[in-house]
Amino acid sequence: MSVLHDRQSRQYVTCVIGIVGSFVLVILFLAWFHGKETQSLLFERERTMSSSLMEQGISPVMIASAIKNAESTREGAALLKKIGHTETASVRLFPDIDRSVRAFAGIAAGMAALPAIALAVMSIHFLWKREKMYRQAESIISQFSEGNFERHLPQNAEGSIYQLFSAVEELAVALRAQSRKEQQMKAFLKDTISDISHQLKTPLASLHMYTEIIAEEPGHKEIVERFSEKTMQSLERIEQLVQALLKVSRIDAGSIVFHKEWHSALALAESAAADLSVRAQKEGKKLIVEGDPAQMLLCDEPWTREAVANLIKNALDHTAEGGVVTVSWECSPAVFRMTVSDDGCGIAEEDIYHVFKRFYRSKRDGGRQGIGLGLPLAKSIVEGQDGILSVSSTPGEGAVFTITFLSNL
Repeated sequence: MSVLHDRQSRQYVTCVIGIVGSFVLVILFLAWFHGKETQSLLFERERTMSSSLMEQGISPVMIASAIKNAESTREGAALLKKIGHTETASVRLFPDIDRSVRAFAGIAAGMAALPAIALAVMSIHFLWKREKMYRQAESIISQFSEGNFERHLPQNAEGSIYQLFSAVEELAVALRAQSRKEQQMKAFLKDTISDISHQLKTPLASLHMYTEIIAEEPGHKEIVERFSEKTMQSLERIEQLVQALLKVSRIDAGSIVFHKEWHSALALAESAAADLSVRAQKEGKKLIVEGDPAQMLLCDEPWTREAVANLIKNALDHTAEGGVVTVSWECSPAVFRMTVSDDGCGIAEEDIYHVFKRFYRSKRDGGRQGIGLGLPLAKSIVEGQDGILSVSSTPGEGAVFTITFLSNL
């Protein structure tokens, strides 16, 4: 029976069976005792009658014959009726039997009252414990509905009610995870909106100023051309900012599905460096791609290429003229690593823990251009493919960014 799976119910049923069994044994004992008492009373009555008859001169043989004779006659019944001894006569006419009946009735009533009281007390205690547990569960579940998951329902016991509590607790865990996810999403959206408004403020102000200058000087061709170019640069900056923010937000929100395939590490690195090689030459910097040309990499090629390109761009931003930026890779049976290193100014100790934060700009960056989303986007891309993007640096000697993927995924 499923009710017996509950420890409290088993204890209650066991106690009930014990009380009922004890009651039955007591009744059986009382019945046996009453039978023995009745037998003793009847014997005493026969002895008294025999003594009285013998005193009246009745022959012992006749008395013994009368006692042994089990037949009932009309004459005998008539005689007993005449003296008032009938089946409906009060037991008070028989004092010994009356005392025996009263004693037995008192004992039986007392013995019956004890288990009845015990059963009532036990039932009240059982129902009180159940009611207390139900009220506690109701309070906890009510707190679950309000978003408070600090308390927990009773568990670690057998029975249907505890199975129900366990199921509710699992539901509460799911609700708590969903609540945390929603809170994180709200915080994420709040931070994103704040970042967008903050980052758009400067280029929009510049656009407004450039537009006013152009409107005030329509006849000055040089001024119009110069500030028209600045307007285009501000628009490009806004476009880069919005595109980068959209990419980071989509990846962090889990709406981007990465399609990983095997690709040549050399082809990926050269493709990422191709668009920046012209800039490197223009700025008098050297961009090197080196590694095993036969090495393959399991990744989403377009997204990983963009991540590597962002790392190269960051390295060029922090490398002086004549500096060297190197893209290299190596593979072991366990992991694949691609590094982007430079011999630039390096990263200060107080900045290295913040380089992957959105829009983070070191005080030592000076007037370098940038939107502060290249490294966060690269990190989101790599981690979205179950990889790791790490950084190490020695100030004044350069920095090394390392992308790590498991080789056998």
